[in-house]
Amino acid sequence: MSAERFERAEEQYTEIITGDKMINTTLRSLIDSRTICKMEFPRTRYSWITILLDVRNEGRSFYLLIDKVAGFEEALINSPGQEISLEFMEKEGVPCRFRTRVIAPHNREIWSELPKVIYRIQRRQYFRIEALLGTEIHFQLPSSKAKEKWKVKNYSAGGVAFFIEKDPKFSVGDILSDVHLRVPAGNELIEFRIPEVTVRRIEPPSLHGGRTLCAVEFQKVSKETRDLLVSHVFKQQRVVIQKLGR
Repeated sequence: MSAERFERAEEQYTEIITGDKMINTTLRSLIDSRTICKMEFPRTRYSWITILLDVRNEGRSFYLLIDKVAGFEEALINSPGQEISLEFMEKEGVPCRFRTRVIAPHNREIWSELPKVIYRIQRRQYFRIEALLGTEIHFQLPSSKAKEKWKVKNYSAGGVAFFIEKDPKFSVGDILSDVHLRVPAGNELIEFRIPEVTVRRIEPPSLHGGRTLCAVEFQKVSKETRDLLVSHVFKQQRVVIQKLGR
């Protein structure tokens, strides 16, 4: 995707960070806080978790240094344009995204151009994290008192994707009520109660090893619960950094 098409696609976002000073300030904050980023080659299967290392001045040019990840050089060869996308979440829980062109991969870091624009995404869109083993979603089926419990694949402050082992008894657009998202935390479970969710996507078992994948969007969530979810997701990002030994 060209830079022009990317910018048109990002018009839905509420705030644009631009200008050398603002860009540098934002990047320095990410570097100093060792904020985790999701890096990918757009429209490919290549995706990694990484961090930003430095903004380096060489001659009259400035470069962004990104922590190198396994398999990057192979992916670079197979990705025309050498453009990557990076996504991160600010402390306030607002997801942000930018694109940059790769200059060259070195032994321990990836050198790229400084981004010209960073997009702060609307609050209704949230950074999604992979669920820990034991994360479950509980809900009540439409027109039924029956309760269901399923394993969660990933979640955010705005919704959940989960697997079911049989044909779903609901369809896209249905409302599921009395939803509980339960996330393991040590020897305990953190529970988030969501009054209602809307089914947004159902993917067939053929795409997921015999299990149906369903994605739902949270509805009628209180500000207190939303803030707790945003805080929880941000903390989970920090846990990933610690596991990487950073």
